[in-house]
Amino acid sequence: MYDRILVPLDGSPLAEQVLPYVSRISLGMGVPVHLMQVLHPVNEQMADPAHGLFRSSIDAGMHDQAIDYLDSVKRNMTGKEITCHAVEGNVVSSIIEESDKMPRALVVMSTHGRSGVTRMLMGSITDNILHHIKNPMLIVCGHREGEPELDTNLETILVPLDGSPLAEQVLPHVAALANALELKVTLVRAVTTHDQFSAATGVGRIDGASGIHFQNFEAMAQTAGNQALDYIEAQEAALRRQGVVDV
Repeated sequence: MYDRILVPLDGSPLAEQVLPYVSRISLGMGVPVHLMQVLHPVNEQMADPAHGLFRSSIDAGMHDQAIDYLDSVKRNMTGKEITCHAVEGNVVSSIIEESDKMPRALVVMSTHGRSGVTRMLMGSITDNILHHIKNPMLIVCGHREGEPELDTNLETILVPLDGSPLAEQVLPHVAALANALELKVTLVRAVTTHDQFSAATGVGRIDGASGIHFQNFEAMAQTAGNQALDYIEAQEAALRRQGVVDV
């Protein structure tokens, strides 16, 4: 399903929290990893007042520093094959452009990077990429400062479904990951309760004059529950046909 894993990093420990998941997927699925870092362009006035006299030198130094960083990350990772790349430009467009060159790549990012204001900005960057990228994405919630764990105890894939074809687009990816990494899959669908059906009618009191009776809401909730269960069982059977053992 994937022919490689694209991992954008910004040099922060929070962004690096994706790495244990990347290593496990790379080894489990036998696909290479491509690490990348996007460098902000150097303003000529920041480089030197004399019309950017040293801009090319600063650009080269930043590029070398980024490659050194990515190489250090590479040395601490396990994976089938790991390559590194640094590019100058806008973060969002550069990551999307790189992913366009790899249409079968899985893009893995953290929800946050760096700290403070830039930490919040990284969350918006990930969200922006998510809504414009064509590739599948795995987003890891960055929630701890410090060095990333060297391993992950990932055991189960929890899959919320709402019955829509859009939500079901995740299922081939679920099957591929579950089979490669020997993971359990749990399918979940929320159903409307009796109280929610009652509240939706706007009726505050149940009596004969209202024409609405308690058992009607119970029947509606029961029917919704049965339909949800039938739907989940059908999706379970479809996953089993794709080789998933533990659903």
